[in-house]
Amino acid sequence: MLPPMQKASRRRAASNMPARLQLPMVITAVIGLVLAVFCSSLMWRWEQRAAHQEFVAVTQSQVAALQRGLDEYLNQLQALRALFEASDDVTRPEFESFAGRLLAGQKAIQNLSWVPRVKREERTEHELHGLAVGLPNYRIRAVTSNDSIVIAPEKDEYFPIFYSSLPVTSRIYGIDLLSQPGVGVHLLRARDEDTLSAVPNFVLHSRDDDVHAFLFSLPVYRRHMPRDTVEQRRAALAGFAHGAFVTGVAMEQVVGQSAMARGLNLYLFVDGADDDARPIHGLSVGPAARRAELATFGSLRSQWHATGTLVAGPARWILVATPVGNGPLAEHHDRSGLVLIGGLVITALVVLFLRSSIHHAHRLLRANEEISSLAHKDPLTGLDNRRAFNERLAAAFSGRRGRDSAFTLLYFDLDHFKDVNDTLGHPIGDMLLQQVATRVSAVVRRDDVVARVGGDEFFILQHHADEAMAAALAERINQTLAEPFLIQGNDVHVTSSIGIALCTKKTPTADMLIVQADLALYRAKGDGRNCFRFHSETFDREVHERVSISDDLRGAVDRGELCLYYQPQIELATGRIVGAEALLRWKHPERGLVSPGQFIPIAERTGAIMALGEFVISEACRQLQEWNQLGIAPNVLAINCSASQFKAGGDLIGFIDATVELSGVTPSQLEVELTESVLMEVTKQHNTLLARLHQLGVRIAIDDFGTGYSSLSYLTSYPFSRLKIAQELVFDVTRERRNATVVRAAIRLADELGIECIAEGIETPEQAALLIEAGCNQGQGFLFGRPVAAAEMTAMLRERREVPKPNPAPLSLAG
Repeated sequence: MLPPMQKASRRRAASNMPARLQLPMVITAVIGLVLAVFCSSLMWRWEQRAAHQEFVAVTQSQVAALQRGLDEYLNQLQALRALFEASDDVTRPEFESFAGRLLAGQKAIQNLSWVPRVKREERTEHELHGLAVGLPNYRIRAVTSNDSIVIAPEKDEYFPIFYSSLPVTSRIYGIDLLSQPGVGVHLLRARDEDTLSAVPNFVLHSRDDDVHAFLFSLPVYRRHMPRDTVEQRRAALAGFAHGAFVTGVAMEQVVGQSAMARGLNLYLFVDGADDDARPIHGLSVGPAARRAELATFGSLRSQWHATGTLVAGPARWILVATPVGNGPLAEHHDRSGLVLIGGLVITALVVLFLRSSIHHAHRLLRANEEISSLAHKDPLTGLDNRRAFNERLAAAFSGRRGRDSAFTLLYFDLDHFKDVNDTLGHPIGDMLLQQVATRVSAVVRRDDVVARVGGDEFFILQHHADEAMAAALAERINQTLAEPFLIQGNDVHVTSSIGIALCTKKTPTADMLIVQADLALYRAKGDGRNCFRFHSETFDREVHERVSISDDLRGAVDRGELCLYYQPQIELATGRIVGAEALLRWKHPERGLVSPGQFIPIAERTGAIMALGEFVISEACRQLQEWNQLGIAPNVLAINCSASQFKAGGDLIGFIDATVELSGVTPSQLEVELTESVLMEVTKQHNTLLARLHQLGVRIAIDDFGTGYSSLSYLTSYPFSRLKIAQELVFDVTRERRNATVVRAAIRLADELGIECIAEGIETPEQAALLIEAGCNQGQGFLFGRPVAAAEMTAMLRERREVPKPNPAPLSLAG
């Protein structure tokens, strides 16, 4: 901006200029005027938008402050509940001492009370006990519909206020909370669900004036009594830890002390309020907080407003905020006038340049803040991310060498978390991870570090801890995560598997500590999940063993160490061999015969399953063609395929087609067996594979039917040739009625759909007899023959050997 003397000099010079030279200046002045008005209009809108953003931000900060305050009040109630759950005989002096400490500095808490459960037959003894401990004229009382307090009529049980932080002369003593419908229904629900009872708006009986409050109650159950079911919780209920929180005082105590809240009118409504509803409490925050004029919900929504939600257990409240007129959060447009005046003086180029510079600087600042946050925090849970955790772990590792202080690393993830995402959706899964982070953070110490390092995986760095402390923390984590999560009306149940590694003098690096925790986690999952395991040298040896098997497995096909064994499948009524199942065997030169259960999972993890699968397909077709040439081939030769073979890449169906054509066998002689779980996984990602197999003429069988993710839709949607009843069901078919019922149902289902049915794992004549009686035509198991080498199977087929027919007499035990 030019000084005044210079401006006057410029004006005088301009007045002395010829008109043709003044024309550009006039044009410039007109352009400057237009730009000034335009910039002033922009500033007006910016001020409006900035005021609204500041107003919304302040409102949300006050909602968060109120929520924290409410949570803090509920923590006092949780502490009171813990007192009564820790002891079956809390005396009144103990209660008063404990409650007094909880109420220190908590003006909003009207009272804390103990509400015992009193049965009909205990009423007289309870009332006499109340008189004995100093409660004058103590009787169990009820509140009538017109708010009168009378002696409670006889009924099965009562929940009277027995201990309270209020003086013994207060009229609340003895009031049966069940006598008030608006309270009783919440109490009974909290008892049955072991959750918080919340009455969002209640007029206190302990005050003579109409004072609104929140009523909260937590069920207290007797120690050492189970509470897993509703019936068990009802039987174990000892009473309720009860508290009343004065709505107005709570708002004034939390919000009234905040300088940010000045200029706000705050109104609290019960969730679901209609437009004519009036608030529970209104607060106007200026230099001093005072009650605001109460307005209806609809009238507030028609104004400039912002809203937020407060939550306590099942209860919800809506907080509506409006700016105080001419307050610091109201709209002000002083700057737009200044811009208009300044625009007549300065050029549009300077205005636009400054505006661009400010905007650019703001964007850079925001970008730097976001980059800094993303670099060290997990955006979903707010926990440390992997990078931040690695820095903390490295610092702890270095400190350990200096101070020789041990620490532990806990590595855990959620069991079957993928099922939550698949069934309820990824948004629910994300909310579950957030709640998991909150719960876990609540059970660790202040100096411990919790981090989310990806997906459902978490690290915990536990400082100055030994094995016992690590085990105790793992127990707490498993216990807190085992409790159900309520997410958007869904009860989500998850468990966790935890691997623990202790950092000692022998631990070489921080990375090795992570590897050790990972191995321990792997062991926890292998031991059934929902548990924790410590790392040991045994794990290292097992890993070395798996790596050694993996290395040997890579050349097993080329070295001729693999072969197929065959188990006959017979017609139950005649004993005639009608088919066979090809089973892979590995004859290791040093280890001997290696179990498929040992090397197949390793092959799936390392990708060697593709080579093994191709060997099985090629060898099965070769052997089948050899039997064809001898004229002794069975009707069907079955091979097994895993989901890994379909997902590992390559054209598995094309390989089967080429092998069948090259070997010269009839496609219908080959049967591919898929378990129900493999079928579900394959069809979800490769839904055309079964159709391609069917087009080749290859038979498709459902293996282990009844033990996986059974779905009748698969039976109607895909061209299955045979249904194989799982040996787990057949094993107990003569001893367990339920197994027999499931097996009969599966046989009838296959018969109705026109699908062949075969039972696996038949070991006794009684099992075979029951299956024949149920209508099953084919069977397979040790009763008829164990898996044998190709030469022995050839001899059996050449001789057309038949096994003895089982006794068809039905069994009454499972039938």
